[in-house]
Amino acid sequence: MNEYLQKLIQDFKGKDFKDFAGYVYTTLQREVDAQRKKVDKDKYIKIRKSILGYIVSNERAITSELRKVKK
Repeated sequence: MNEYLQKLIQDFKGKDFKDFAGYVYTTLQREVDAQRKKVDKDKYIKIRKSILGYIVSNERAITSELRKVKK
């Protein structure tokens, strides 16, 4: 998950943690919407839930990383 999260941080254009959480949600929601099979949709919903839980639990580290990337 860390690899995927690093890619999301690199692609994110802002610095605010709340905006980043919204960006992660919408990015993964696009993946859910693009899937045709229920099994695949469920997989991306599970990934989205775990990534959002991870970034909420590690808010300080994520915020610090966002600031580093944008300098």
